[in-house]
Amino acid sequence: MGEVGRRPLSRRRILEAAVELVDREGLGALSMRKLGRELGVEAMSLYNHVPNKEALLGGMVEVLIEGLEIPAATSGGWEGKVREAFRSYLKLARAHPEVFQLFATRPLGTGEALRIFEVLRGAGLELVPALQAFRALSSYTVGYALAEIRGFPLELEGGPRALELAPPLKEVDRDAQFDFGLDLIISGLRQKLDPDGAQGDPPRRSRRGPEHQ
Repeated sequence: MGEVGRRPLSRRRILEAAVELVDREGLGALSMRKLGRELGVEAMSLYNHVPNKEALLGGMVEVLIEGLEIPAATSGGWEGKVREAFRSYLKLARAHPEVFQLFATRPLGTGEALRIFEVLRGAGLELVPALQAFRALSSYTVGYALAEIRGFPLELEGGPRALELAPPLKEVDRDAQFDFGLDLIISGLRQKLDPDGAQGDPPRRSRRGPEHQ
């Protein structure tokens, strides 16, 4: 704690410390006072770098987005790059489930989002269809990730047909389930790009075998 307090304070250090705090204790535990203690400074010192808590939360989202693995738009097939990019979103949600919940109320407008948009443009989509495709893909991915964090419909204990559904739900391959929805969107985009029905990149196979897909 003493070493942290002696290091110069910066916006980046504050945001990273906030992410670590929320990862460890949850969003409900985050306050400027507690974050100041975490960094070994008075809470008022934080306001020299982040004007308010809302700016702090938005900055935490920025820090997470910087960890996305976005393939370059200039190499490889567009379908594989789209899959890789949005699987990276899901990986991020699993690594930081508490912080990721902030994505539900904060739009993605960063360079990383623009890079995904450029992949769609590079696939041959015009400006407006590429924007629509990006919104569909990002909305699906964020929604799926939040559902995985909070619990999917039909998977909550005591729900309708809970006894009937419990055994197969225990065998669900989460990666294959996510890819199922992702592939539906990609198939629709492929149809727009190639109405004659080109096959495109093959979807990823589940690591657990076809019986769990």
